[in-house]
Amino acid sequence: MLRESRKKELKEQIFLQALQLFQEKGFEQVTVQEITAKCGIGKGTFFNYFAKKEDILLYLGESQIDLLQQSIEKHRNIDEPKEQIMLVLDDLLLHFSSHSELMKLATLEIIKSASLAGKESTRVQQLHLQLASMIDRAKQNGKLHSRWETDVIARAIVGVYFHTVLSWTLLEVQYTTLSESFRKQLEVVWEGIDCI
Repeated sequence: MLRESRKKELKEQIFLQALQLFQEKGFEQVTVQEITAKCGIGKGTFFNYFAKKEDILLYLGESQIDLLQQSIEKHRNIDEPKEQIMLVLDDLLLHFSSHSELMKLATLEIIKSASLAGKESTRVQQLHLQLASMIDRAKQNGKLHSRWETDVIARAIVGVYFHTVLSWTLLEVQYTTLSESFRKQLEVVWEGIDCI
């Protein structure tokens, strides 16, 4: 377990150091050699974690999905479905905003690349499936009464989540916090979800 934790820490370090280089020099101008030098690792070590430079950007989604699993487990005992969903997605947004400028850069680079955006879509689908599972559980337990199908509800919530992230990234909208903006928007959508 300790070894896995160290591997995860090193992967996160490579990710953050690479993003700093991308921010300073531009994604296209940075080489793997520069990344390894900044991290103090060899190329072999780099390639143990990332097959190519572009894959560094995909780590953003990968790390978010790992955090999603942890957050779902952490908030599993919250009975009220809206609050549980908000807490889970708040955890993701907090992680995203903890290195705000670097995360914005990673998001922009993914958006610019059709190949990377296509690969990242699997992470979006994983988020959708996890939310759908939470919503199904709430319906089965009688905690959520909605005329809407689970899939429609999950897609609406994913839409609010990514609208919040993209507005923050692309439009440079200034929120008190990213989480506050998400919560306000989800409140509006939830009024249409939690009704028969």
